[in-house]
Amino acid sequence: MAFIICAGLIAPASAFDSRSGDNIVIDEPIDDDLIASGGSMIVNAPVKSITWAGGTLIVNEPVETNLIAAGGTIQVNAPVGTDLVACGGNIDVNSDVGGKILAIGGTVTVSGNAENVAASGGTVILGKNAVISKDVIIGSSGYTTQGTIHGNLTIENEDESSIDMQEFGNMVSSIVTITMLICTFGFLILGIILVKICPDLFNSILRTGTEKTLLSLVAGIAGLVLGFILFVILLITIIGIPLACFLFLLIILGLFLSTIVSGAILGSWIFQMAKKDMGLIIGFVVGFIVLNILFFIPFIGFIFWIIAVFLGFGTLILTFYDAYSSS
Repeated sequence: MAFIICAGLIAPASAFDSRSGDNIVIDEPIDDDLIASGGSMIVNAPVKSITWAGGTLIVNEPVETNLIAAGGTIQVNAPVGTDLVACGGNIDVNSDVGGKILAIGGTVTVSGNAENVAASGGTVILGKNAVISKDVIIGSSGYTTQGTIHGNLTIENEDESSIDMQEFGNMVSSIVTITMLICTFGFLILGIILVKICPDLFNSILRTGTEKTLLSLVAGIAGLVLGFILFVILLITIIGIPLACFLFLLIILGLFLSTIVSGAILGSWIFQMAKKDMGLIIGFVVGFIVLNILFFIPFIGFIFWIIAVFLGFGTLILTFYDAYSSS
């Protein structure tokens, strides 16, 4: 779907004809831009342009302007007026293209004429009948060029086209950091909402966490270990599978809430040491922010995160256990 949206920006901004289904056959001419997706599509009549995402696309009649396709098999047996952009498993261009060919696939074969070709894949073949009026760029370890190239032929091997690993590592690190910041902000908002709608429960959680800190930490470790063992036992029995799924969801929920609980506990400790009472929400916000700052400390931040998860998870276990025991 994202491919179709992006491709639509390339196609002319006019009316369009949309099709979808398992087996699409175009038997009548289409004067508009054709946007389609599905299992397969065979084009047996002229169309203005094609944007396709699906399994197999076979074009047997001319395309007036652009052909943009993503699929398992893409076979073009008729002229394309402007550009051809394709991404798929097997791409066969058996006719002329008025502009450029951009193709990425497992196997890319170009047997017609074009202005420029940029192709990358496991195998790239430029057939003997192909005439390329300008340049050809091929990125493939296995390629064959039998056609006529009037411009420059550029072969990009792995060393020339590979991504710099340090740059890639920096990019991944930036993405992870941004994701963590977004998640942190989300958990902060969630914590404020929980404090607002469940103040009594939050007070009970804080009381357990501050009065039984060490026991909560031990309960968190034991709860995760025993919970995982019980989950595996239930999972291997047919009758216990629903209980295993329910237990898994409870564990995931507890882990999601664990840092929220630990942040509230840390905020309570901070204001106790400062001998001030700032209320549940302010205490939670301050504690949560301080805790997440500790998470970002190089080398030891992960240790703080592990402790916070165990402490928060164990506090939840003890709080609900105490509530169950007293009921």
